[in-house]
Amino acid sequence: MANNKKLFRETRIYPVVFMLIITILFIGILATFYQLSIEKVTKYREAMMKKMVLKTFELPTENIETEFTKYITLQEMEDFMYYEAKSDSILLGYCFPISGSGLWGTIHALLSVKPDFSEIINIDIVEQNETPGLGGRITEDWFRKQFKGKALLINDVPQLFSMIPENEKAGDNEICQITGATASSKAIVEMIYRNILEYSPKLRAEK
Repeated sequence: MANNKKLFRETRIYPVVFMLIITILFIGILATFYQLSIEKVTKYREAMMKKMVLKTFELPTENIETEFTKYITLQEMEDFMYYEAKSDSILLGYCFPISGSGLWGTIHALLSVKPDFSEIINIDIVEQNETPGLGGRITEDWFRKQFKGKALLINDVPQLFSMIPENEKAGDNEICQITGATASSKAIVEMIYRNILEYSPKLRAEK
């Protein structure tokens, strides 16, 4: 009687086992690459954040780690953290991570202010998902730079900036909104006001 025993690769289960082994192999390869790259990605993000903090204070960024260590100190309070900038022991100001709701998601930014919270030094957008060509223009220099030097506190009262059309000349308490992106422009103004309203009394009380 002939031996009709099938080889394993000729059985119905073979393709299933083969695909399972290939899948596990590829998952292992992907996991290895992820672990190898995640540290580099994390370091890159940390370096970019440090660079942005330095830029909000208009400090040098040629050597990010050296300059950050020289000028910036990360401070923490009970419910928030902030960056403190000093040059030759002179306090330059504070920088806060702030956030607010945009049209299509949360907007994250860095806001630097004078030590007495009297005015804005700079604001920089860290992350946003606004509409390209419209709300996404909140990252443009002309929009961000108009906040520079604006009064934050007048008689200890936080200021809520008024919005005017893009091409008009802004007054002391006015911000030119982006044409076609009123919601995104307003989101930046409101997140500055809300965060300063919350953080300035706590930090000023500590100092």
